[in-house]
Amino acid sequence: MRRLFLWVLLVGLASTVAQVFAIDPKLDAPPASIESITAREIGGHLRFLASDLMKGRDTASPEIRLAGEYLAAHLYAAGAQPLGDQSPKGRTYFQRFPLEVVTPLSQGSELTLTLDLGGAKRVVSCKLGEDYVLRPHGVIGGEIEADVVFVGYGRDDPEKKIDDYAGLIVEDRFVLVFEGNPGDAPAKPGETAPFTNPFAKREAARKHGALGVLVIQPPGRNSTPPRIPFSARNLGFDEPNLSLAPSPSVVPVVTLADPIRDLLESSLKLQTEGDSRPKAPHNALRVRFRHAVKREAREDRNVLGFMPGVDPKKKNEVVVFSAHYDHEGVNAKGEIFNGSDDNASGTSAVLEIAEAFGLSPRPARSVAFLWVSGEEKGLLGSEWYADHRILPDGAVIVADINLDMVSRNDSKKIGVTPSPKHADYNSLIPAAREACKIEGLEAVFDTDPFYGRTDSFNFAKKGIPIVFFFSGIHEDYHRPTDDFEKADLEKAAHVARAAFRLGWKTAQDEAAPKKIPAPVDEKPDGDKTVDLKTSH
Repeated sequence: MRRLFLWVLLVGLASTVAQVFAIDPKLDAPPASIESITAREIGGHLRFLASDLMKGRDTASPEIRLAGEYLAAHLYAAGAQPLGDQSPKGRTYFQRFPLEVVTPLSQGSELTLTLDLGGAKRVVSCKLGEDYVLRPHGVIGGEIEADVVFVGYGRDDPEKKIDDYAGLIVEDRFVLVFEGNPGDAPAKPGETAPFTNPFAKREAARKHGALGVLVIQPPGRNSTPPRIPFSARNLGFDEPNLSLAPSPSVVPVVTLADPIRDLLESSLKLQTEGDSRPKAPHNALRVRFRHAVKREAREDRNVLGFMPGVDPKKKNEVVVFSAHYDHEGVNAKGEIFNGSDDNASGTSAVLEIAEAFGLSPRPARSVAFLWVSGEEKGLLGSEWYADHRILPDGAVIVADINLDMVSRNDSKKIGVTPSPKHADYNSLIPAAREACKIEGLEAVFDTDPFYGRTDSFNFAKKGIPIVFFFSGIHEDYHRPTDDFEKADLEKAAHVARAAFRLGWKTAQDEAAPKKIPAPVDEKPDGDKTVDLKTSH
């Protein structure tokens, strides 16, 4: 009660001042309600969301539904309007989205490779889960038989003038690609290397009319263990795969185990020349791919709250704070993946930001708070929202400020993406750097490789300026040891406060965020490969 009284008094005073003076949009002068964002407040949310009770908040689970109700209750208490679906009782805080669960079946599934080397044929039968696996979101049913064309690293990037498909005909064929990029590093420090992601390779293959993608490790690099590719270890070949429903007509992505890779390399003499141009004999490999699946319908929910702006000319411009609130659930051993850092930390931070805005005078632009599910299954909730945005009539999103994993690693550093060397560098970034500095944090720019792996990417694809706060990978990432007890709550609070400062300034600025060129003398931290894991 005492805390409530103090905040009522504080808000009353702030409102009175706002009537006499223009609200200061500077980063170093946000509303006094920023003081409500504390380590203890974040810890309270985090402790609940990352508890064993929540069983890892798996997508489409009863526990993720409970987490959504928790967020909605706090949005209501903060004074946020519901911005979800309509129901018979009125608008809700939830946006439902349909899912389809596709479970691979070992019985009835097979992959056969036929090598034709000068008339001498060799047939290799591959077993699902041992010799090959399907990447998630590339699971289909049916049968395909086609020739295979080697396309090196499978890159097609007009902006960087890279095209591994040049001069090759791959339509109605499978393509064989190396995992990652040449040298397994971006061409320049701090620069995004989008084709480290197998789904980028899939999209390039689809663009060129390919029927499927076979992925192998490049020469000199092995999977661990070599018999089972990473995706098999991580997902389990027979684990259900979720996608938005109806399941899209996708190009299947098949990862081959190292022994199969070794056979193909020795038989086909797979090579890439200086600029990764592929070199291999033509029409020497054919694939027969048959895949049996079981399909089930599911549903999950995004959580949305809204606080309208007060400027008649700007209130239809919306600044979004976003985070994913799902995690990995429980594995076959019964181990709970509590996902404290990933991403109960970002979820709790955005909740505290919403509560701080609820205690503030309303800014010029409107502010929305979005928690998405299905991130761990392929950015599903954010993809659905980006394609099916719920906003007041006439409103548009002008910025997305995303927080994902903000409570670990160096207590004085936070990754900020996109970097000054990224094509999507925008006016949010220099402001984010300054906001971090005020909070005693160093904004570092070595996290661009994660740009396409976070929910803000689905906003960026729509041309919306984004900024992504991220502490980096650590030893508990996607393990059952990512627990509340390891959270750096002070760091999470400072990141949340920096994001609040940035969002407040963005909601008050004269102009909406936009893409900008990096300063000529800009030397981003990406040039020196900053280590976010440095101990504090």
